[in-house]
Amino acid sequence: MNVLTSNRSDTALMPNTTGASNLPGDGMRDLLRDTALLVTTLASGGQTQDAVALRARCKQLVEQFASALQHRGFPDDVRNEALVAQCGLLDEVALRHLPGESRSAWEREPLQVEQFNLHEAGERVFDRLDARMRDPAPPVALLECYSAILGMGFVGRYARDGEAERIALIASLNARLETLRPAPDRPFIADRVGRRLSDWFYRLSPWAIAGLACAAATIVWSIWSATLDGQLAHLVAAKAVRP
Repeated sequence: MNVLTSNRSDTALMPNTTGASNLPGDGMRDLLRDTALLVTTLASGGQTQDAVALRARCKQLVEQFASALQHRGFPDDVRNEALVAQCGLLDEVALRHLPGESRSAWEREPLQVEQFNLHEAGERVFDRLDARMRDPAPPVALLECYSAILGMGFVGRYARDGEAERIALIASLNARLETLRPAPDRPFIADRVGRRLSDWFYRLSPWAIAGLACAAATIVWSIWSATLDGQLAHLVAAKAVRP
């Protein structure tokens, strides 16, 4: 399986949720679409024996992300943090899925070293995230980027400290994002319920939908049949008492 080919579909894997307080309104999560594609393809069973091709693809993803962030007008510090987080994620993915000597070679010179001369992205990412979450007015687009990177499986120092703490951090980050997004971006409860129902119906298989349709038809037929029987009984009784 070739996991290094970009699939530039119009449907984004990472939805764009806007709401940055002091940053461009377009956000940046949608810019991680191709990164998400590579990560999820490898995680679902894809393999690559070609470390050179994988590194070339990862460098291309970093360059594309950097260019898009600059095009959208994000400041230098925000761009740098987002790119370090992306590199940290790509390094972890490569180390999980490259075999033997290729893995060792990547470990000796990870992408973060090549791009930023940085050896501790696993610490740096969470240090910066902690600092941003303490900020009373953090850049929301960057927090959403961190949320996306964590959602794609980045563990960093939590490979050592434990998954439970990482999950708690993700929950705290998402809760903070809910408070930071503008009110129009938060759906009403009724809208959420309706969306859940429509999503549930959309996920049903054709056989399940057919079964529900048959069940609904049976119920309607039973009610209609009972109504007709009642009307017929009434007519018979009326004829019986007629002189």
